[in-house]
Amino acid sequence: MTEISHEALSAELERARNDYLAVSRGAHLYASPADHEEAERRAWERLEMALASSQQVAETSGASA
Repeated sequence: MTEISHEALSAELERARNDYLAVSRGAHLYASPADHEEAERRAWERLEMALASSQQVAETSGASA
């Protein structure tokens, strides 16, 4: 498995957070409420995955320190 740097994980978490906020605030940009809900769900899942990865690395780093 390829090790990802702390900086890369932090950047991904920040991008995921920004993307989620943009989607959440941009309901008016979608063709329908259902399209917006789907985009928001996907953005939220991406944010959760980025947060989980970041926490996992932090725990692993703390355990090996």
